[in-house]
Amino acid sequence: MGLVAVKVGAIVLAAGFSRRMGAAKLALPVGGQPMLARTVAQVAAAGLPLLLVTGAHEEAVLQVVPGVPHIRAARHAEGLAESLKAGLAAAPEDWTAALIVLGDMPFVAADTLRRLADCLEAGAEAVVPLDSGRQGNPAGFARHLWPKLLELEGDRGARSLLHQLKTHEIAVDDPGIHHDLDEPADLNRA
Repeated sequence: MGLVAVKVGAIVLAAGFSRRMGAAKLALPVGGQPMLARTVAQVAAAGLPLLLVTGAHEEAVLQVVPGVPHIRAARHAEGLAESLKAGLAAAPEDWTAALIVLGDMPFVAADTLRRLADCLEAGAEAVVPLDSGRQGNPAGFARHLWPKLLELEGDRGARSLLHQLKTHEIAVDDPGIHHDLDEPADLNRA
């Protein structure tokens, strides 16, 4: 019997309405580059294939990351869980695990993403980064757990399941795992 190849991908959630920002925040500049382009660049630098989940502001989102594989979450207005479910349903068959990457967290280091993926490749069923004693994003899940994620509703993200699973915490020196950009003041600090 041959070994089964493990392939970890990244599902990048970019379907939100950006209500608190008041604009299509993922297209706004952060350090001279659109926020989402920075996030996608970190995923690429980690060597991970990705699937972008769009919804609200789809046109603006796709303009800043042209050519990126994507799927539109038809029910994105119902909350984060619907975007996550759309991404999981559309993930390539050969992905054995996925990191759930938030498009509005452009400061997560590529090394952090790679270390999380390596842990999943080594057989972990769920992973999360830990910096300064606090869990952050993204979380990662082996494919056999995806049916549990498909049961989520509304604005409940995957994090709500971590306490129920055998989750590996990966210690990182990466404050970016706690830094999402939701409001204009967040952009000013960035």
